Amino acid sequence: MGELVADWRVRLRSGGAAGAVRGAGVLIDARTVLTCAHVVRAPDEVMWVEFVENARVEPTSARVVAGGWLPDLPDGDGEDVAVLRLDSPRPQARPATLSTELTAGLAVTVTGYARRFDDGMVLTGTVRGLSGHRVQFDARHRREVVRGGFSGAGAWTVSADGEPVVVGIVVSWRGDLDQPLPENNVLAYSYLIPVARMAELSPIVRALARPDAWDRRFGERARRWLADPCGTPVKVSVVARGGGRERTLRHLEHLADCVHRPADASRAELVDQLLGGALAFAPGRYPACREWLLGRGVRPAGDSPYAAAPGITILVDGVDEARSPARLAALLARLAECGVRLLLVFRDSGGPGWREVRDTVLEPGLFARVDDLLARVKEWEARQAREAGMVDAESLRHAAAATADLMARREAITGMTDPGARLCALREFADGLRAACPEGG
Repeated sequence: MGELVADWRVRLRSGGAAGAVRGAGVLIDARTVLTCAHVVRAPDEVMWVEFVENARVEPTSARVVAGGWLPDLPDGDGEDVAVLRLDSPRPQARPATLSTELTAGLAVTVTGYARRFDDGMVLTGTVRGLSGHRVQFDARHRREVVRGGFSGAGAWTVSADGEPVVVGIVVSWRGDLDQPLPENNVLAYSYLIPVARMAELSPIVRALARPDAWDRRFGERARRWLADPCGTPVKVSVVARGGGRERTLRHLEHLADCVHRPADASRAELVDQLLGGALAFAPGRYPACREWLLGRGVRPAGDSPYAAAPGITILVDGVDEARSPARLAALLARLAECGVRLLLVFRDSGGPGWREVRDTVLEPGLFARVDDLLARVKEWEARQAREAGMVDAESLRHAAAATADLMARREAITGMTDPGARLCALREFADGLRAACPEGG
């Protein structure tokens, strides 16, 4: 699978946002960029990182992270690598997937920012073999050998599962006649530093080069849910601490309108934050709405809080780490009543609050979703009958029969006694109803 654009490909400047282009780099997580030490030039240099292939991601300054100036390793076995830490994280940019798999004959692609091509220039090559700790890759012609502006660029290929992976960074080129341009030499070759070598030198790279460094499938599922305001109102995920799924979750937090960590903030703090912006209420009704949300009063008649905008999403990170998960679940159920979408993360499926969330938040939310879709399907069937001119009694009976079948299935699910089976049936029913809804549900 080819990759036309990628957030992880960055351009590096010195002296500020309008400074001279120094070379390229690879974003490997929200705060970290890999490049060559000779691009940075000095360990105390401040660089400017630009996301040239995604204008929605703002540039930011960066500097060498502690232990990230790899020419200066104490054993003298250094390398031309600098690990930069962004002064402001960019989780909205998708980082590169790193791979230590590198074999002779592998085709690689690189994008650099050479003179007169500082908007980007793409070259390809074929991996040939080792030259010390560096790897030679050959171009089809000397004109396609890397040059100034390519240093630090990620060399990427396509993995067995069809995904782009970075296997190294461009470090240099070499010509037999020492001419300033590759094409002016009789022979010229490109060189890269493989990810495997950088992983030997840097703990940061080592952690991110592991096959389980990211949970891409979880990330794609969560992104789809977060980007779909018409989807199911409640999503529950289990994210253990310290793994690739947690790292992936950190890169998704910015997509939620509000992030609540029960281990660090109380229910009252969450309510105050929401009533300060995400939830609307009638003038003068703030105290009553606040008390109701916190479970200390009755629901205000007619003017209880509601989502100030459609699709408001709250990420609750660590439901089972709350002081009282049951009371938190009750609050979440009330927020769902207000039209808020909930992404609920448990750190352990065996932790407290699992049953309360299932019974008071997830299942009622799915039933409400099903009822809403049933109403839309019924309305659509009636409209279709009218628009087609089929208003005779027989046509109306046909439309009513189709809706009656759906209502019967809904009632059958209600009667299921096993909670897990009931939830699975509800999800399947809701997905089917949404697919049947011509307006997308």
